[in-house]
Amino acid sequence: MDKHFRAEIAGLRAIAVTSVVLFHLKVSGFEGGFVGVDVFFVISGYLISRNILRDLQRSRFSFGQFYIRRTRRIYPALIFTVVATYLIGALWCAPDMFHDLAKEGTHALLSIANIQYWRESHQYFAPNSDELALLHCWSLSAEEQFYLFWPLFIAFAWRLKRTFQIIAATGLVSLVSSVVIARADPLAAFFLMPFRIFEFAIGALVLQLEAKPVLGRTAAEAISAAGLIAVIASVLLFRSDLPHLELAYLLPCLGAAATIWTGSRTRAARLITNPAMIGLGAISYSLYLCHWPVIFFGRFIFGEVVNHLGGIVTMTAVMVGIATAMYFFVEQRFIQPSNAPPVNFWKNAAAFWSIVLGLVAVTHTTFLSKGFAWRLPEAQTELAHLQDFPSSRDLEPVNGPIGVQLLGDSLATQFFAGLSPLLKELNIGLEPLAGAGCPTLDGVALKATRRDECIEVRDKAMKRLAETDLPVIYTQKWAYYDDATIDYEYESEQKLPPRTGSFAKLELALERTFEKIIARGHRILLIGNQVYAGCVINRKRLLQGPLPHAPQPPCRQRSRDEVEKSNASMDQMLSRIQAKWPDKVELLRPEVYFCDARCPVDKDAIWLYFDSSHFTVAGSIYMVSRAAPLFRKFLSPN
Repeated sequence: MDKHFRAEIAGLRAIAVTSVVLFHLKVSGFEGGFVGVDVFFVISGYLISRNILRDLQRSRFSFGQFYIRRTRRIYPALIFTVVATYLIGALWCAPDMFHDLAKEGTHALLSIANIQYWRESHQYFAPNSDELALLHCWSLSAEEQFYLFWPLFIAFAWRLKRTFQIIAATGLVSLVSSVVIARADPLAAFFLMPFRIFEFAIGALVLQLEAKPVLGRTAAEAISAAGLIAVIASVLLFRSDLPHLELAYLLPCLGAAATIWTGSRTRAARLITNPAMIGLGAISYSLYLCHWPVIFFGRFIFGEVVNHLGGIVTMTAVMVGIATAMYFFVEQRFIQPSNAPPVNFWKNAAAFWSIVLGLVAVTHTTFLSKGFAWRLPEAQTELAHLQDFPSSRDLEPVNGPIGVQLLGDSLATQFFAGLSPLLKELNIGLEPLAGAGCPTLDGVALKATRRDECIEVRDKAMKRLAETDLPVIYTQKWAYYDDATIDYEYESEQKLPPRTGSFAKLELALERTFEKIIARGHRILLIGNQVYAGCVINRKRLLQGPLPHAPQPPCRQRSRDEVEKSNASMDQMLSRIQAKWPDKVELLRPEVYFCDARCPVDKDAIWLYFDSSHFTVAGSIYMVSRAAPLFRKFLSPN
């Protein structure tokens, strides 16, 4: 056995990977299993810093050899995982889903997956985590980014003879920055490497504790037990929906550090250093890599059945089998022992980059080709379009002048597909003045992270409305903009508390906006509250790939009475607005047209909803066709 082998670290790895797996399997009681990643970061900080400092002290440290060892340790299994996921995706995924999977593969191979997921989390139609086949690669990307700069940092600190003081200061800056940034952008604190450095630093600082006098037996036993309890308690008690977890992450991190510091000879450590735990720790990296694709494709291909006990046991067995094979046939073939003679850096780097860039060329080509739609019959492509979200491409070109302006957020743009035939019939064009997730109301700004972007959208729309007198179709996700979500710039807002579920600011802003644009000569078709679907829709399930998968489960159809009751207070507020200008404002209540006795979610096996809030192209066409007389009357020049 390697003389540097640490049994308690293998046990910690086993706890960490088991926690993550049980969390992703959604096993009750393990809602805090995501902290397994934090434990891994502490372990990495300890081991990597130990190896660098040991080589520096022996005057044999080489940046080139460090990077080669890390690459050979991390990348072969990662490449295997990405390639296997890509090939399974090619067989089972429809083009839209395969397009997204290929993009994930590119970013995972380039070790920037965490940056991709952070950036995309701010998009209005950000994908759900259950729709991302390589989501778990964010932590590997963060770790690879850490490896890129940490040797330089440690070497610099060591030359200054202030190694641990500089590590401690850097870790403190990272922790404080994480807490501060999380107030404005929690997902930046979660995904981005600079805000995770404090976890690696905690692991590195264990080395200084080890240099101190040996702990007494009683103290070691107490610290070891407390450390293990801290890690396990975090797994069992934390939840991902708890706010402001940044400081709470210190608990599992300090627990892991305490377990490493006290070693493998305590009674607590013996609980995690039995052969089963050491064996699980050995395959922990491969198990981490393969567990999420197994869960992702298990749920995608077989549906809800895999979330029951039999499915969970089967997926777990498959994961362990794949991880064991990966450990012996992939990991072990490429690992370079610390006592191995140096290898040629440039030769190894060239081989590595040729493989990675070759694979990136494949994944990026797949992305650019929109997921290789040729894999499916043309009828499937048309079906995919009908079940996609409407875009400006669904507006057929007309020869006539602009005849109507469309104002609002994404609930306005969803009408593109449905309005297109009417606009062509009347030979008038449409000018969209909409921004996804943005309230286009005079004086209104979001309190959320997209505030500045939405203010720009709002001001551009208001300026354009002031330049025309065209009819305006206006709708938004009204219930999204309550008094707790928006700021209202005008004086009357100061008297209104930021209450959730109250829409006093929205009503004031609507009145002011309508006063301005009606005075300019605009007529307004005000579309009321959306008819929401009665279920969560996984849009990746709506289409079959070359091989079949479990379809989206059927949705409960809401009754028209149920929808009218849920929309009543908002419709009453919009009716008050309409009543102030009865000859200039027409109110369209969607449930009156979209619903019969019940409100459909799909028709003739074609889904009318893109997600629980938005229509698909088919849904847009269905809605507008049912309300065609009202739209036609409003749009007609006379």
